[in-house]
Amino acid sequence: MTLFVILSLALAAATIAILAWRGPAVAHVTDPATAAAAVARPTRGLVLLLALLIVVVAGGGYLTIGSPRLLPVTPDVPPGPEPSASAEAQVAEVQARAEKHPQDLNGWLQAARVQAMLKHGDAAVGDYRKALALRPDDANVLADLADMLAATGSGRLDGEPIQLVDRALAIDPNHVKALALKGSWAMTHRDFRTALSAWNQAIKVAQPDDPIAAFLRGQMDEMRAMATQAQEAASAAH
Repeated sequence: MTLFVILSLALAAATIAILAWRGPAVAHVTDPATAAAAVARPTRGLVLLLALLIVVVAGGGYLTIGSPRLLPVTPDVPPGPEPSASAEAQVAEVQARAEKHPQDLNGWLQAARVQAMLKHGDAAVGDYRKALALRPDDANVLADLADMLAATGSGRLDGEPIQLVDRALAIDPNHVKALALKGSWAMTHRDFRTALSAWNQAIKVAQPDDPIAAFLRGQMDEMRAMATQAQEAASAAH
């Protein structure tokens, strides 16, 4: 990620330096004559916002190109040891119990989570689908299935995953994980307004100890710090 950080700071500093010299303030202006008359030096707030958006663009590129996992919902973790024989036996037992009681929602959810912990992505997806069939309007199951589908596929939420996320948010607009996933999807599509809105809402409604909200706060704080550094670098260049 270091290369993306360096490039984002350099891009931000260069662009802000140009705008600080002279730039148009033409928000919501569509008439060319009016836009030409609106040329003016941007405000400090506008410069800082531009820096943040540039950093977010570079960050979005990192998420799309450089990240091996679906971010920013959960942080990357170092790979653990391969599952032991006893762990595999336990997950097989949990899976068999779920299959023996196919109408037990909790059994499928437990099996899905254990399969996911042991990195059996396809099996986890199958178990989440069984759970969703039993409770199609459960926002938790919808969000978990969306996350697992993306994690076991391309690492992106396009297609069925984002459709599941939207279903979850239609049921519960304040579902923290679904909001985080929505923001991640919007970021990869350069829809920064939607991304920041979703993440801010997730942070707002989450419990104080929610790990997803804590991770989102860290990501947004990092972006703000990078934007501030870029703005200070541009100011020092004058």
